[in-house]
Amino acid sequence: MYSYLSRILFLCGVLSFASQTVSHAALSLHSEEPKEASIYFSGDWGQSPGYLTRAELAAIEGYTTIRTEVFPGAAEADLGVLPLKSLIDVLGIGETCDGFVLECTDAWESFVTLEYIEANDPVMLLYYNGKSPEESEWPMFGGDIEALAPYYVFVVGDMSGYEDAPKYGMISATQMNGIHATNTAKRYAPFYNAPMDKLSPMAQAGRDLFLQRCNVCHQGPGNVGGNVSQRPLIVLQGHATYNADYLAKMVVNPKQFYPNTIMPNHEDFDAEKLSKITAYLKETSVLMK
Repeated sequence: MYSYLSRILFLCGVLSFASQTVSHAALSLHSEEPKEASIYFSGDWGQSPGYLTRAELAAIEGYTTIRTEVFPGAAEADLGVLPLKSLIDVLGIGETCDGFVLECTDAWESFVTLEYIEANDPVMLLYYNGKSPEESEWPMFGGDIEALAPYYVFVVGDMSGYEDAPKYGMISATQMNGIHATNTAKRYAPFYNAPMDKLSPMAQAGRDLFLQRCNVCHQGPGNVGGNVSQRPLIVLQGHATYNADYLAKMVVNPKQFYPNTIMPNHEDFDAEKLSKITAYLKETSVLMK
């Protein structure tokens, strides 16, 4: 779940809806984790937190099969997917919830708003060529980087590039094992409330970049965000303050320093973007003292 994942997948295919469905009234969450592979739902849903198995997810109305690549360069396959919209419909949400945190086994996370879900219809991969990860080995994202299991969320259709990515993180999420319903303003308050309301316009632009491109792996103010790299905001602030040149080179091409790192290149980070990120890190460092 790193920056290469922000290249929202170009996927197309003919949809065929599964006939087996369940209604809202028939659906219930397991309070204890089942023996079967499952995903955990928590937060401001319309019911208590709990688990659903893969088979139970596939029985929800809206589950469908598409014939296409699971990511660019992969072999064409039958992908059994469930739209996140269907989860909203069947589980219900509390009045204060306006988005989901996609939680992953490696501490990656992405926040996606209900507005984005409505507009772009992201889906969760449940079966690859009719088989679960327990029944057959799924392909690795990028060839040998990220396992797609236990669950994988992406956007179907031509959504390439970063322009239409969610404001709070990238939507593609591999190794996902949980969905947490929450409120945008409450969750990201540490990024905007005092003293963070004193950022310059340049640093505010850097904050936007950090939230969309960095926060999935690097925790920000209030320890909000993913922690894949184990390098939270305070570490990045130190680099920006005392060795900005190194930070810039590291962001663009980390493998020149650490050949075995799983952090991808961010070659689209030109001088303007790097200046914005650096301004954000420097100013937050001062404000947080």
